[in-house]
Amino acid sequence: MQDFLFDTPYWFLGILIVAGVTLWISGNNRQNNSLKRAALASFLLALTLGLLSLFIDTDKEKVIKRTRQLIVAVEKQDKFTAEKLLHPQVELGEMNKAAIVNRIGSAASQFHVKSIRLTSIDVQPIGQDLSAIIAAVAETEFSGFSAGMPSTWNLVWEKTEQGWLLRDIRPINVPGVDMQNLTGRLKAD
Repeated sequence: MQDFLFDTPYWFLGILIVAGVTLWISGNNRQNNSLKRAALASFLLALTLGLLSLFIDTDKEKVIKRTRQLIVAVEKQDKFTAEKLLHPQVELGEMNKAAIVNRIGSAASQFHVKSIRLTSIDVQPIGQDLSAIIAAVAETEFSGFSAGMPSTWNLVWEKTEQGWLLRDIRPINVPGVDMQNLTGRLKAD
């Protein structure tokens, strides 16, 4: 219910507006004030839900924003931003927070990543936490040759006093790369 109030789907707002217009036209043609009041109520409800959706972020929206911030931090090798988004107990394979932050500062250069494009994100609750399954394409360049490397990751976010922090990073799929090999390659400097 909270998602519906604070992240109202556009189609529902559209239905309310169409209903309001229909009620207003019908009430105006019949000179029926109760239909005009119903139209006004429909417009006000659409406006209220739209403003709530615009100004109040749900937990799901907060996790989506933080996931996007993390991707930009990795792309730009911004260790400071990444450190603020990571939980003190974060894990990636056998890597802890310090190792992950250190690799964020160098991995993009090592793997010749020019940009990272998020292609999809699906946030689902798992207990008290939120899991963001993301698909991204890292644009890489080797000796003048450009290629996009797709990958899928599971990011588990935990709500803390500092907001939503990334607690667990799990690679799901990187075509042509064994997952054990991937975490080993990420650990190597």
